[in-house]
Amino acid sequence: MDAGDKLLDRIRRTPFGWSQDDLRRLYEAYSFEVRQGARHLVVRHHEQRDLVTTVARHDELPPAYARTAVRLIEEVIRRQRMMSEGGGM
Repeated sequence: MDAGDKLLDRIRRTPFGWSQDDLRRLYEAYSFEVRQGARHLVVRHHEQRDLVTTVARHDELPPAYARTAVRLIEEVIRRQRMMSEGGGM
């Protein structure tokens, strides 16, 4: 289990108390591109371009941001598994 997997597991267990830096590390571990927007970080997967979200620039974020990160990463994992099994998308 690498650092990204460990962080994902911790965020799954509790979505409370995470910062924008924590979520940035998590997203980047799963090949998401993170760029600075005017008021938020803009997050988009580099291959699955329809997987997009924003993250507020706060020290401690509401749990909805962590839940969104988990949902998007689980979708990336699901799609990658489908592709590796030859199922396509």
